[in-house]
Amino acid sequence: MTPEEFFYNVFEFLPRQGPGCTGATRKAYSYLPPIPGDAKILDIGCGSGTQTRDLAGLTSNTITAVDNHQPFIDAIAAQAQKDGMAGRIRAVCASMDTLPFEPGQFDLIWSEGAIFITGFEQGLRAWKPLVKKEGFIVVSDAVRFEADPPVELMQYWEKLGYPLLSEQERVEQIQREGLRFIAMYRLPEAGWWENFYVPMLARVAELRKTYGNDPTLAAILDSFELEVEMYRKYKWYFGYTFFVMQNP
Repeated sequence: MTPEEFFYNVFEFLPRQGPGCTGATRKAYSYLPPIPGDAKILDIGCGSGTQTRDLAGLTSNTITAVDNHQPFIDAIAAQAQKDGMAGRIRAVCASMDTLPFEPGQFDLIWSEGAIFITGFEQGLRAWKPLVKKEGFIVVSDAVRFEADPPVELMQYWEKLGYPLLSEQERVEQIQREGLRFIAMYRLPEAGWWENFYVPMLARVAELRKTYGNDPTLAAILDSFELEVEMYRKYKWYFGYTFFVMQNP
């Protein structure tokens, strides 16, 4: 099994592929004005589609869910068929770097915990053209909450290649990309533990029984446990924040 296959072997069995919760999705959505019934929504980096289904429950709009992992797309399509939403939820396998959509096609772009893959500013720059004028973008991303976080925490994120910025620095990035900042909302702790880390640690423990003696794969499992430990130790200093913005 390749490291990439092993990585997906962990996440395919989780209810969510990143921190989040239904309540946070609803709260972030509440900062938007009423969306017209014919509006089109794009969910980028949708994973297996938990927040996609949450959005479908909040709106009557059509939703295009995009991820680059075909099994996630298959799971979304199957669940949409089961829920009677096949006509409203369209699942597309594509990279967020080369999204196959025309400019100005969507009224709302939604992305939970995925914009780090391209980088915050780079993602906004690439996605903004896909949103209609006066349309909206909502993303969640990692930020620091305190001005002077522990050195160990900052070094951890720097090794990941994604230095932690403050919420205000993220707002400044939003404004530099020509977007209007509307609101932000911090993901509550439950969105990290109950919905993500608890099932992830259970999956890691299960896989370690079989692959714990493989140095490469065991190192991947170690990295997941280190991620959890960083949050356990330093949750007061960082987390995910939803940013709500408009294309003026």
